[in-house]
Amino acid sequence: MSELENKFLKPTEHLRNLQLLEEISKNASLSQRKLSQSLGLALGMTNACLKKMINKGLVKAKGINHKRIAYYLTPEGFSEKTKLTYHFLEHTIKYYSRLKNNISAKLALLSEIGHRRIVCYGAGEVMEVAFIILNSFNFEFLVLGIVDDDINKHSKKIFGFQVQHPRAIKELKPDAVLITSIDYKDKIMRSLNGNKDLTGINFYTL
Repeated sequence: MSELENKFLKPTEHLRNLQLLEEISKNASLSQRKLSQSLGLALGMTNACLKKMINKGLVKAKGINHKRIAYYLTPEGFSEKTKLTYHFLEHTIKYYSRLKNNISAKLALLSEIGHRRIVCYGAGEVMEVAFIILNSFNFEFLVLGIVDDDINKHSKKIFGFQVQHPRAIKELKPDAVLITSIDYKDKIMRSLNGNKDLTGINFYTL
């Protein structure tokens, strides 16, 4: 992943700034507490970000009364928001295009080996991209199920599949498990390799 992709696809200062500018542009009267809740940031972090933007001339603070302060984007703030939005979209498109190419290459390898029955391990956005590509291979692959370690996802349905606990892999009897998680792929691979019940099943990362 490139430096620019890191800036916009992870919760860095650049993405926080974009989100903060977006929220202020939609509602200038939001309190710092409401802003922090909306962005999922600590109140202290939100306060620090606002001060930094005010010092840079991107945001202007104006008192509504002795208790309330409103925040407005300056012309420079609107310009910065437009620039950050453009870069975010540009690099998000590049990221997913590269991801699509990586998934297609891995599936071509699985096809060549003869693995047809697939279980996806990791129920996130990467899995959704992989699932769409899996089903574009002229019905060559059969997705048997989707598993994930997060118990909060086990009641969720994705593409008609109920997300299951990884122990379901043994019962599903796939030819291969496709690890559809980028952040946790090494941890998942170690867990799969250490599971003697899955001997004979092949594991692949993207």
